[in-house]
Amino acid sequence: TTLFNYLFVKVKDSLFIGMLFNTNLGPQECLEMLVKEFELSSPTKSKSNLLETLSEHFLEQHVKGERCVIMVDEAQNLSLETFEELRMLSNLEIGNDFLLQIILVGQPQLRDRLAHPSLSQLAQRISVYFHLSSLPMEEVKNYIDHRLKVAGYNSSNSIFGRETIQYIAELSRGIPRIINSICDASLTYAFADEVKVISKEMVKKVINDNELLLAFSKDLEDGKKNGEPPVEAGASLPASMDPDVKTMLPRIYGRLEGLEMRINEVESAEKDKLVGVLQEMLAKEHERNLGLEQRIAVFGYKYKELEKELQVLRGSTKKKEYKKKNGRFWEVFGEKK
Repeated sequence: TTLFNYLFVKVKDSLFIGMLFNTNLGPQECLEMLVKEFELSSPTKSKSNLLETLSEHFLEQHVKGERCVIMVDEAQNLSLETFEELRMLSNLEIGNDFLLQIILVGQPQLRDRLAHPSLSQLAQRISVYFHLSSLPMEEVKNYIDHRLKVAGYNSSNSIFGRETIQYIAELSRGIPRIINSICDASLTYAFADEVKVISKEMVKKVINDNELLLAFSKDLEDGKKNGEPPVEAGASLPASMDPDVKTMLPRIYGRLEGLEMRINEVESAEKDKLVGVLQEMLAKEHERNLGLEQRIAVFGYKYKELEKELQVLRGSTKKKEYKKKNGRFWEVFGEKK
């Protein structure tokens, strides 16, 4: 999100940008939001009118030599239907030129979302992919110093000692979001205790008092107890490594991630296939049980009908027994002469 906002500030005067921060939107709401973001007005809120309004705007800007961009933050929260709507927008082109560029920014779960079988067409259209890896130890220090400077801290005396920063780097695994949380909570504790330098012990206290950070810390400790190697906060590459190799490593990493996603996709497809077979078997069994229930109901009805007929037959037999006996009619309670 930090890079997202930085990019927007850098290019907002040279590009027409529509930004989506609220990603818990359906496809219809997404189109309505984009129309507002590009400061357009649609005759109605029907999907056809919204799409026509956007496509006309993109075409008009393209003719003028301008470029339109849709930037989506927290894209991992988008529904499959909204992803599909964005894919349809990305199809807008004239000749060999696309009228629109789309930037999707999100948490690592975004990769899993894009690996969904129904989004394969969208995934194939992604021309540039980058995964922001964790910060190494030295960059964690620079990151914290920069955040303090931006906040107005100009003293040469460091608030966080090197040992403290190293501990924060290990706990956070170099993830800026977690670094922010730990440092923010530590600064609050330091202010309350009137302490000017935050120690490693204070950070430990912060983690022990914070359930979420404590859970994260326990995950690391459990890994160490199980014999897993400790995760360093983004180990740096050797200085002697060939520059071409350094350049290729991110690409190789990206390819490996792509293969991993494909494997997950295949496994998911196999699971879906198995679930489909089981559901089909269950449906057939349900249909068979329903047929048996219907037959039982028919047998029950026929049984009742036969029972009624039997009662009628029994009644007629009794009447015959009451008939004339030695020239007299017998009744149940007496006799008739």
